[in-house]
Amino acid sequence: MNAQKSHTIEHLQKIANSTKNDSAKAAALNQLGFEGDDYGLYGKKFTEDGLKLSTKLNIKSEKAIALLNQSQIFSKKGKYDSALIAIQKAQELYPKKDSIKHASFYSKYYFSLGMLELPQGTEKDGALKNFLNALRFAKKTNDNYLTTVCYGAVGTVYNQLRAFDKAIESNKEFLDYALKSKGNLSLAKAYNNISASYLNAGNKELYDKYSKEFEKLVPQLKNPYYNWLLIHNNALSFAEKGMIDKAVFEAKKSIEIAKKSQLPPAKLMDSYYLTGYCLSISKKYEESNHYFNEVSKIAEEIQSPEYKMYAVSGFAENYAALGDYKKTAEYLSAQISLSDSISSEKTKINSNYLHIKNKIDQKDSQLQLQKEKINRKNLLNWLLIGGLAALLAIAVLGYRNYNHRKKIQEQKITKLETEKQLLATRSLLKGQEEERTRISKDLHDGLGGLLSGVKLQLGAMKGNLILTEENGNAFNRALNKLDESISEMRRVAHNMMPETLLKFGLQQALTDYSNGLSQGQNFAIDCEFFGVENRLENSVEIVVYRIVQELINNAVKHSEATKILVQVMRHDKKHLNITVEDNGKGFNLDEMKTKNSAGFQNIQSRVNYLNGKMDIQSVIGKGTSVYIECDLNQNG
Repeated sequence: MNAQKSHTIEHLQKIANSTKNDSAKAAALNQLGFEGDDYGLYGKKFTEDGLKLSTKLNIKSEKAIALLNQSQIFSKKGKYDSALIAIQKAQELYPKKDSIKHASFYSKYYFSLGMLELPQGTEKDGALKNFLNALRFAKKTNDNYLTTVCYGAVGTVYNQLRAFDKAIESNKEFLDYALKSKGNLSLAKAYNNISASYLNAGNKELYDKYSKEFEKLVPQLKNPYYNWLLIHNNALSFAEKGMIDKAVFEAKKSIEIAKKSQLPPAKLMDSYYLTGYCLSISKKYEESNHYFNEVSKIAEEIQSPEYKMYAVSGFAENYAALGDYKKTAEYLSAQISLSDSISSEKTKINSNYLHIKNKIDQKDSQLQLQKEKINRKNLLNWLLIGGLAALLAIAVLGYRNYNHRKKIQEQKITKLETEKQLLATRSLLKGQEEERTRISKDLHDGLGGLLSGVKLQLGAMKGNLILTEENGNAFNRALNKLDESISEMRRVAHNMMPETLLKFGLQQALTDYSNGLSQGQNFAIDCEFFGVENRLENSVEIVVYRIVQELINNAVKHSEATKILVQVMRHDKKHLNITVEDNGKGFNLDEMKTKNSAGFQNIQSRVNYLNGKMDIQSVIGKGTSVYIECDLNQNG
């Protein structure tokens, strides 16, 4: 697989170096811009050339990809406002046509958003959501490299969030994928990521195991970056194990490799910082300050406020240990100032973007006004040249205006009919849930109370009656049947309207339902929630619960899956996403649409109730994925 990939890279380079400027060359430049750095090539140059060529040829889809590549370069340099604008332009340019390219583009789109949010200290959750979306789209493509970097990004964010169990779980899945793909680069990244997760979690034995596998693959990659990464990882490991002298030796060695191989300044900065940190631990404060000073210089050059703050923090600790409290106070003050600056960076990005977008809108308005003036002048000229041409033009415009108004009226009628259907659906769903609630209460409080009373009376009678052994056994069997009836009644009442949902909310109700359904079964249901800790409106929670319940039931009944993943994510007050995936046998989407399944009709009705859109992807033998986006702000 790796040899095949190398051949692909060489083939892309051949196309990129050709004199023929066409769409194939633009695509090759963009692919090398995205992947080049991992194969020892200069990705930034390919990105710049890809953007120039796609702009010159006016290929919007390739220009959009080039802009996403450019945004990642901006993010690495700390130019977050420029990165945001590049992403926005890419989204506006991209034409949604080919399904495979659609998945590839949106995987890179969400990946770029994650790369923008990752350096922002308060936006790690946002980065995780975007990387998870990027991975979901990447899995729909045959792009091994794209899937690899998305897996790596998800594991990295889990580590930064200190969710080490999740990081290990995610990187295990990544390693399984890499072992199946058999690509050396994918395997090396997977082994490196999972070893880092175990090191962060304090499991040095498993760190050593997987880092040795990574070390075996480094010579085969023939990329100086991975030689540097191996030495850098060794230094981190020695520091974690308390072997500081060895950590310092390896850290200094990583500096030499970064300089010799002319790696990007950010990697050299990492090595300087690690060396300074290890020297500080070994109480060599003056020497440590020398390396922190190098970190500060490079951070200034590449505009990295995060590392500037790390260097200042290191100075403060060293001078405190040396007893120079005046300098300690100065550096602590600088650290606080930098921290505040970094915290407000996200606000700055948004305000800068809105400011720039406002200027663009103003220019567009001016251009539009100029066009209107030119059109009016042309119209007057035509009127002067010939009345016949003017009359003909008026007739044509009148006819077009009539058709336009007719279309608007038809659209209004269609919209009213849709709203009427949606209102009827909402009323029906509301009535169903109210009736379920009423029946559930009647069963639990009414019939349940009566049956429990009968049971108590029969139990009391049993002690006062003299029965034969046979009649006694019959009486006991009757009591057992009554117990079973009460249990069954309670189960039916709970299914009609779960008490947990009303009392504790959506997250607890879905968790309890999934745990109860999978208990003692040969399948597992994994639930993940983001942003639903606060309660939603009662009607919304009920509808979301019914949607997920129906999707889980479909997977359990029909898919023969061993693993079902449920994700409910709320990005803000307006938007809620639902994902249910399984690794089952899948099905033919066309056949399902032909059969007009009642189950999916019920789900679609509830999705419509939440002003949502549903995307179903299923491959025979590979499982099914259902993705739903809801707009809660429009829910009536």
